[in-house]
Amino acid sequence: MNIGITQTRTPHGWVVQMDDLAVNFNSLEQANAFVGQLKARIAAPHVWPGAAGRELFARALPPRQAAIK
Repeated sequence: MNIGITQTRTPHGWVVQMDDLAVNFNSLEQANAFVGQLKARIAAPHVWPGAAGRELFARALPPRQAAIK
């Protein structure tokens, strides 16, 4: 994810750009705090979905039947 801060001439003077999403802030300090928290959350360890103690593909397939000739 590309994250950047730019200054604009709008009433909200600072914009944090995250790929195609833009979030406006009134001060550079607010924008920096948001970016810091966002980067910390991205870098935090995450549990892989589905790996929390359940077996994937646990359902058995029905036995194959021989073709009758």
